[in-house]
Amino acid sequence: MKKILGTALLAAGISFAQIGMEGGTDGLHQTNAKTLGQWNFAVGTGGNIAIDGWALARGGKYSQGGKDYTFNWWDYTQAGNFFVNAGLTNWMDVGVSLPVYYEHANSNGPSGSNNMWGTSRGDLNVWSKIRLPLDTNKWYGFAAMLNMYIPTGETNAGVRPRHAWYLNSNGYTHPYTADDWAFGLGLVGTADLTKLSNPKPWRFNLFAQYVYPLDLDETQVLVYSAGVNWLPKSWMDVFLEYSGEARLQTKGMYKFEPSEDPMIITPGLRFHLPYNIDFAMGLEVAVRAFKNPFYHGSDEMEGCNDRMVKFQGEDNKTYEYCYAPTPLVAGAALLTWYFGADMWRDSDGDGVSNANDKCKHTKKGIKVDAEGCPMDSDKDGVVDSYDKCPNTPEGVAVNTDGCADKDSVIVNDDNDQVDSAALNAAERARLDSLNRVDTDKDGIADINDKCPNTPDGIVVDSVGCMLDFDVDGVPDNKDKCPNTPEGISVDSTGCPMDFDHDGVPDNKDKCPNTAMGVTVDSTGCAADSDQDGVADGQDKCPGTVAGMPVDSVGCVLDGDKDGVPDPKDKCPNTLEGIAVDTVGCAVNKKENLDELKKGIQFQTGSAKLTKKSFTTLNDIANLMRKVKSANLEVQGHTDNTGSETTNQKLSEKRAKAVVDHLKKKGIEADRLRAIGYGSEMPIADNETKEGREMNRRVELVPFEK
Repeated sequence: MKKILGTALLAAGISFAQIGMEGGTDGLHQTNAKTLGQWNFAVGTGGNIAIDGWALARGGKYSQGGKDYTFNWWDYTQAGNFFVNAGLTNWMDVGVSLPVYYEHANSNGPSGSNNMWGTSRGDLNVWSKIRLPLDTNKWYGFAAMLNMYIPTGETNAGVRPRHAWYLNSNGYTHPYTADDWAFGLGLVGTADLTKLSNPKPWRFNLFAQYVYPLDLDETQVLVYSAGVNWLPKSWMDVFLEYSGEARLQTKGMYKFEPSEDPMIITPGLRFHLPYNIDFAMGLEVAVRAFKNPFYHGSDEMEGCNDRMVKFQGEDNKTYEYCYAPTPLVAGAALLTWYFGADMWRDSDGDGVSNANDKCKHTKKGIKVDAEGCPMDSDKDGVVDSYDKCPNTPEGVAVNTDGCADKDSVIVNDDNDQVDSAALNAAERARLDSLNRVDTDKDGIADINDKCPNTPDGIVVDSVGCMLDFDVDGVPDNKDKCPNTPEGISVDSTGCPMDFDHDGVPDNKDKCPNTAMGVTVDSTGCAADSDQDGVADGQDKCPGTVAGMPVDSVGCVLDGDKDGVPDPKDKCPNTLEGIAVDTVGCAVNKKENLDELKKGIQFQTGSAKLTKKSFTTLNDIANLMRKVKSANLEVQGHTDNTGSETTNQKLSEKRAKAVVDHLKKKGIEADRLRAIGYGSEMPIADNETKEGREMNRRVELVPFEK
């Protein structure tokens, strides 16, 4: 009993979920091309419930070990989700939905012990909707949908597979998860007749998406929906939907049979409540219910051999039952709360914020009521802004201009008939007198002037308000940038703000504090034509080849200043003034330190120089006499044979031996220094004989005093 109550309360607390119930703005299962708008959000929950054992498996039957069992008739299945949707830009939304499922799979068999009966999570759905860059006031719209299904659902749980791509043709089906990643790509089309010049209270949506599961034993699927929405009231929609999933392949025992896949028809109502809350409810009727309206068991089980689901429970036992794509009949509901930046916007500029505007696409210049809808004071069907006779008595037939038809019979308060022509003439005379008053002298009579205190000299529109084509708050006659995109901050001239005056507006400027006079790129950052990390204004070598390391002024590094950049210099320690070849090595080998050092040799295990070394050392001394500015650091290195203490002392003695010899040849002591590194700085592998030979060496490194 505790298990029943606990899971039922959890399911009731989260409502119920099915394909499409993820916070759309129409119906229950519909997807439309509308986006939320930048920094607007929708959060909520939605789903369905079916009280019927046949909603778990066809005929409410399953088998295990050759024995047949039956789910209780009043068993039920629920599916719920939580969702969060966000508008990243005016044309792109992203969202995430986490399903939670519950099967009350009570039976005369072991369904309770194998995790058929219980509550668990489903696969996380992360999605993005990208609206085509069309004017949002057009009556049609299109968008692309991208979905990623992450396998977060519990395996070995539940009964009815929640999606057609969960069916596994070569293993066990997990009702709550595909147990692998799946991806979807779809298109949405919307026809919104409320945006026509002669509005009609209808909106139509079409959606189709291809879903590809990465598990090759699971089939590819087409997810689709179509919806018709009638909008008789600003606070209520009436809708009829057709939605489902169709397997696109034959996989193993699961044949390509779209008629046996999820297909539901959903009539319902959607209410637009205060505080930006929407509540929708509907009745889901499976198309397959029309094949067997009287619940005949034999008809329900027909063809089941081709649609058997293999399920392995937590007890590691295998169960089989016939695939039920959806409940035959289910109740569905959806609750959504909208909030964000749009609550304070006034998209149609009628003076009523979007949060309170029940007619968000009113044409500019139309007089509206407190709810943002066009006013019709005399209730003759012609809005006040177009009504030339705004006080026509109730019930009088009028023309398109709002004045009584010439053939109309009008009865006044004294029950006397009044000539319609005379009434129209009197009404027009009254309006004519009012039309002569224009307090702010902007050319619009006060009776029609929505901005009666416009300053002198401002160009106004047909309702007396300043013309501001780009709605940036700067009148067109003073606006130097009349096509500024919506939402961009502008200065007093109507042009995008540019704090650092670099020519890149702040909304596009990634470096808004660039110093005055610095040349910038299209992002407002200091230009760096050769992309070496040094701005062009400081780059003394502006044509550096890509990838070359440079110094602080943008020139390629040349440590020995021989004219050959370091990346190409094979002899990076050439002394100053020595002639070099194209790879940076001395033309005269006796002036090449990298070649000379190879001739410095010692007796084995000793710091005593060999006789062959003296010729090389004499060449080094001659080179230092030639290059008076040269100073050399003699570095001694060993392999790792022997102790580190011994190696360190040996390297120091050998470096000192070289320095001592050069001193004897007349080289000043302050131009020389000896350092021993022991085995700390190998240049080759000490594990090989050849490597150890290379590591036993002397390096000649120029230094500056």
